Amino acid sequence: MRILIVDDEIIIRALLLDVLKSDGHEVDAVGNGYDALKLAKKNDYDIIFSDVHMPEMNGYELLTQIKSHHPQMAVVMMDSYPEELSERCMRDGAFHCVHKPFDISELRKVIKSIEDKKHSGDVS
Repeated sequence: MRILIVDDEIIIRALLLDVLKSDGHEVDAVGNGYDALKLAKKNDYDIIFSDVHMPEMNGYELLTQIKSHHPQMAVVMMDSYPEELSERCMRDGAFHCVHKPFDISELRKVIKSIEDKKHSGDVS
């Protein structure tokens, strides 16, 4: 799977980059929504894991931009404290919301679910 990680916390980016690459995925990681949009325009990602709370462009704004240009991309939101913003993300097209701190096995299950849906042609 081709995966983009968007998180302003360098530790989260580095951890996910290492783990998901070792799982055999192609992975890019950026620290903000603007850089994510640039990469999403150039690359066809299967999954975007995005933090909800980021400076400059939050995860909800990124989600709406991605979905308007690439409705087929599965966007998974990551949130350290669930609130109305993450609920809006789910209502407006996010595939799933993972709450921080998360277990890597939870992310692997989400990826597997997206892979299964892609094979059946059912990801939006």
